Amino acid sequence: MVRIWIAGLIVAASVAGAASAQTASDFIALTPPIDFSHAGYRGGGTAAPVLPVLIRVEPGEGDDTDRIMAALDRAAQAAPDAEGRRGAVLLAPGEFQVEGQIRFEVGGVVLRGEGRQATVIVATGVGRRALIAVGARGAAPDASTGVGSKIMGETPVGAVRLPLETTEGLGVGDAVTIRRPSTAEWIAALGMDAFVGWRPETRLNWKPGSRDVVWERRVVALEGRSVVLDAPLTMALAAGDGAVVRRGPSASRIREVGVENLTLVSHHDPERPADEDHSWTGVAVDRAEDVWLRNLAFEGFVGSAIDLGPDSRRVTAQDLDARRPVSEIGGLRRRTFYTAGQQTLFQRCASNDGIHDFAIGHVAAGPNVFLDCTATDARGDSGTQESWATGVLFDGVKVRGGGLSLTHRGRDGQGVGWSAANSVLWNCEATVVEVRNPPGAANVAVGCRGERVGDGVLEDARVMPGRDFHRAQPQEPASLYRIQLGRRLGAVGLAALTPVVFNAEVSGGLRLGEADVAAWRTAMARPIVRHPLTVEGGRFVIDGQPAWRRRIGFAFFQAQMIPALAEASGPFITRFAPGLEGRGLTDDLDAFASGLMTGDVVQHNYGLWYDRRRVDHDFYGSPDQRDGEVWGPFMELPWARSGRGRAWDGLSKFDLERFNPWFFDRIARFADLAEQQGVVLYHKFYLQHWLLESRSHYVDFPWRPVNALQTTGMPNEVPAAEVFWDVSDPVRRDLHRRYIRHTLETLKGRPNVVIGLDPEYTGPLSFVQFWLDQVAAWEAESGADIRVALEIPKDQMDAVLDDPARARIVDAVGFHHWVYRPDGTLFAVRGGLDKAPREQVDAIARPRDLAEGADSGEVRRTLWRSTPAMRYRAYREYRDRRADLVVLNEDDAWPGLSRAVEAAVRAEVRASLRPDAGLMTPTGAAWASSAPDGTVLIYSMDGAGTELARPVAAGKALRWIAEGAVVEAIASDGATRLTPPAALAGRPLALWIAPAP
Repeated sequence: MVRIWIAGLIVAASVAGAASAQTASDFIALTPPIDFSHAGYRGGGTAAPVLPVLIRVEPGEGDDTDRIMAALDRAAQAAPDAEGRRGAVLLAPGEFQVEGQIRFEVGGVVLRGEGRQATVIVATGVGRRALIAVGARGAAPDASTGVGSKIMGETPVGAVRLPLETTEGLGVGDAVTIRRPSTAEWIAALGMDAFVGWRPETRLNWKPGSRDVVWERRVVALEGRSVVLDAPLTMALAAGDGAVVRRGPSASRIREVGVENLTLVSHHDPERPADEDHSWTGVAVDRAEDVWLRNLAFEGFVGSAIDLGPDSRRVTAQDLDARRPVSEIGGLRRRTFYTAGQQTLFQRCASNDGIHDFAIGHVAAGPNVFLDCTATDARGDSGTQESWATGVLFDGVKVRGGGLSLTHRGRDGQGVGWSAANSVLWNCEATVVEVRNPPGAANVAVGCRGERVGDGVLEDARVMPGRDFHRAQPQEPASLYRIQLGRRLGAVGLAALTPVVFNAEVSGGLRLGEADVAAWRTAMARPIVRHPLTVEGGRFVIDGQPAWRRRIGFAFFQAQMIPALAEASGPFITRFAPGLEGRGLTDDLDAFASGLMTGDVVQHNYGLWYDRRRVDHDFYGSPDQRDGEVWGPFMELPWARSGRGRAWDGLSKFDLERFNPWFFDRIARFADLAEQQGVVLYHKFYLQHWLLESRSHYVDFPWRPVNALQTTGMPNEVPAAEVFWDVSDPVRRDLHRRYIRHTLETLKGRPNVVIGLDPEYTGPLSFVQFWLDQVAAWEAESGADIRVALEIPKDQMDAVLDDPARARIVDAVGFHHWVYRPDGTLFAVRGGLDKAPREQVDAIARPRDLAEGADSGEVRRTLWRSTPAMRYRAYREYRDRRADLVVLNEDDAWPGLSRAVEAAVRAEVRASLRPDAGLMTPTGAAWASSAPDGTVLIYSMDGAGTELARPVAAGKALRWIAEGAVVEAIASDGATRLTPPAALAGRPLALWIAPAP
């Protein structure tokens, strides 16, 4: 069993120095007992076919995306053979420019060039996509079915036979999914629940369910209540682990797909050596199996040449060469050959100038193999980069300039911790070879050259003190993978590893013409239905329905790269998780929008911190980072990196005169989807949170001097808001102007967008005026119109609305951290104080509100909730001020009274009114407004009489207004007490006092 094997390994390693020379079999016996030869196409040992050509394609003028996709779609319509194969699309010699993405969504199809030197596909444009994506369309839900049968008894590492509670419902040939849950007890045993940092329990410590290991296998035999699988498991299982077997695959996949014999290039700006505004990945494979990628060259990609996702399996990537990547030197970049799948094989792959050239991802179930691969000028280490990959073999791998690791990575990557289990380095070479063993599992290095670190490095038994002739020398057999494959399949299996020689394609296949491409475009075109946002009667509406019912926010600084944890962060349209798409990662905008309905408002502004390392806040004092190994997901920012200098986070400085095209493309794309779906995008330009309260908030801010190319005049420490909002400085004024104008141009012509300033704004009125002036000038110059909402401190909002020139471009207002308390007194945060709203809001509770023993938190919550009458008061204050002004998120609690008032008192009369506490002290049920001409409007929500501080002149007309009733009266001389007519007493009502004639 596994425990016996691990104990034997430890004993053998400890006495190696005293033992006789070990044989090849001795070393193999000390490795995890996994048959790694099951990695690769069709489970290893099977050569991928060379399919006949169905369609030939030549490059055209401009973008060739449609041309290639039309050919692939036509090939996908061919009848598959018994193996599910259809045929190949052959790309002629020349350069194909692809501004979009080449997608394989149907199996059995191959994309082939006429040689790496002859056929080149160039990814153009600024999209961060994979140039080629292979996989079933949409999400990848677990396709296994049934309750599942528990695994009974202990199952050792490398087992293919599983004793089950029952085999009922299972048959030979069935696909099965085996899931080993990551329980709290197992996590504790590994010590992965004890990280140190800011709130580690929410972001660093492993959570149950976040590191489940999932294998997919096929049943080859039934033996009583046991199943025999077609490939080994890479982790020991026991009855108490909770592992279960279910019938069915772990995901829906396409199969029998190939990409071969060509070069892929990601075009970048040659003036920007660290440009990242181009394709990140050469070929991405997920939700696919039995795939081959061979004889390919890659140049210029930011992230990966090959990215095999967690739902990829049985993939061979061979004879690949990746060079000259273009990116920042930082985290989640230059992971040249990466797999998070299972049964994947990389052989004879070369990488130059990568960071993590050969990388294994999160809980990759294995077996996964890198065979005879070489990295040169490596900038980091290869190996297991994320949590708990099992059954990994690096065989004959050389990493020149970097390390090769199977180890505990600590808190890196938001708590990677133990990155490998039951994994092997065999006859490898690296600058540093680091192998450590987690509790209950083992990793080993055999015959490896390099500085060796950790308890998993095995030495030749002939090594003795002072005599190191046998230390760090390759061992027999030369290749563990090959000897295992030969033992399992013989010469036929080994022959499958031979490089493929492609013959010149001189005949066969239809030639794709321009008419074929045009027909494909017509067939793919879909009508676009639009549901624009309009204003009717002072309300945002779409298709006659209320458009502002539910605000959908987002987690603006916390996020996870682990899919099992990511979803809790919710949607955020400019969050970027390289290589991962889905809720909480890089959101699929189409899928997100399709789940919305009219009345939904998606709030957006740039987030806090690009790098998730900074979520530690001030736990470590927010020092500058030692390197650019930033943690994802990334909260993308509107300003572009320059590729020059070094910012506080270890990446390059920001160029505040350039803008991040990915950020703005995402906003524009979602704005278009909002119109098609009939929802609203509420985009705010700034996030003041960066500038106040904590040093950690500010240290990575793009405008901080250490982070920007431009001389911004910003301070080095908080508070920084006052300076940021001060546009008297010509440099800052110009930078703000550029940013505002660029954002407006992005949103131009997109009617379902409402813009706002900042979700936490407490800056000065002068910046609000500057922002509005920029919007007004842009509207005048462009002839466009954009909807503007103000959610700023109340006194500033009132000042803007009293300014005719600026008020005219304001379409809506919201109540930004201010409220009428239940007793009728106003509480409002103040602007221009260099204090965030949350530094001011506790003052809503006065000493008299906090009676002895009162729960201060509940008191404050009650005050913020206020009462329906006081919320109605705030609503009417602005509806009366301007009839066409939209009041955000405030329902009319007394619509009958509102209709009566608006019918009885003309809009232009109500627009002149302002709150008048001198006429009547507001109460929790009544308040007054007046105009310079003597007009008065009083609301009384309990229908009681009104006591005025100033008498009403005799003969003035009084109009008592209630739902469905208006009663006229004349004021008596010098009256200060006004009593409603008996018919209206006790009902919510209003009193209009007309000006003197």
